[in-house]
Amino acid sequence: MSRTMLTVVGAVALFAAPAVAADDVKWVKLVNPDTGKVLGVTDDSDEAGARVALVKDTNAESQQWKVEKDGEVLKVTNRKSGKVLDVFQASADEGAAVIQWDEKTEENDNQRWSWDGDGKAKRLKGKSSGLVLDVDGDGKIVQKKADDKAKTQLWEVADAKK
Repeated sequence: MSRTMLTVVGAVALFAAPAVAADDVKWVKLVNPDTGKVLGVTDDSDEAGARVALVKDTNAESQQWKVEKDGEVLKVTNRKSGKVLDVFQASADEGAAVIQWDEKTEENDNQRWSWDGDGKAKRLKGKSSGLVLDVDGDGKIVQKKADDKAKTQLWEVADAKK
């Protein structure tokens, strides 16, 4: 086979390969079992820097997340915005705001998470701070030290409706 023919065959094979459709992605809701409310973006915003909050479940795309492995940790991506769950300014301080932000390719530990705990309801722990998602008095998501008595720190994964 000539070099040109191989290139054409390779290009055809590349374009003929099935792409992963958006419908094939598993979108979930992160539900606080104590309240039944879900993790969502304030005002259904798709802007970088928008606060993440505990909100009434309306099945809005801003309340749906893709939780996927990134090495040994997780990346949590918002369906509406395509932005990831992020600790504001990579803070390691208790009470720091949790926002959505464009995914960083480097120094992104403040955008990586892991499950903490056993059972259906678990805590979502930040890689860079070691703190977990919690809810402040205004319903906004912040990071705090893990507390076995804090029901606001527990999250369950539920399938999102299409």
